[in-house]
Amino acid sequence: MRRILTLAAAGVFPAGQAAAHAFQGGADGYAQFVEGASVILTYPGILLPILALGVAISLWDTEGLPRVWPFALAGQVLGIFAASVVGVWVAVAFMALGVVVAGLAALWPASNRAVITGLAGLTGLGAIAAALEGHGLFELPVMIHLGILFGANLVLAAASGASALAMERVPAEWMRIGWRVVASWIGAILVLFLAFALRSGVS
Repeated sequence: MRRILTLAAAGVFPAGQAAAHAFQGGADGYAQFVEGASVILTYPGILLPILALGVAISLWDTEGLPRVWPFALAGQVLGIFAASVVGVWVAVAFMALGVVVAGLAALWPASNRAVITGLAGLTGLGAIAAALEGHGLFELPVMIHLGILFGANLVLAAASGASALAMERVPAEWMRIGWRVVASWIGAILVLFLAFALRSGVS
């Protein structure tokens, strides 16, 4: 645990002030798509809360993703529209939401459908709003938007699928405990990112 926290701290020390993602637009549609997806896949402040949600869903119900995914998708669509009106604070708020989701998965894995559904919608909204923050509505090419949406759903599906598969293949309590520990690590890393983001200042 200490080693993981040390590595996490080393990763966040270079973190600077939260700011909008400077998209380049790419040379063609494919490059734009990859650029959009890379925002989700390479920025821990967006990636980790989505991972936490995936684990939380599978701890609640190993077959629960299809039941709440529509709400995550609806939240993502709303996030596209919200991005043009929110400030840089949305990145910090989304990391705080990730801490809540990870804590829920670690401490209350059974949860209930209403809570998981609500968190799926909020996480979807927050992820896209944070990824597009600072840009006007559809100011960026459509392929960048599609790439961001693809990246968010890929991470959610991978996290939920991996944890669900592991718990189905090894239906033992220690496996569930292991994924709760994973959730707690995600939460701990997010706390570190959140602390450094607040220390850097968000206007």
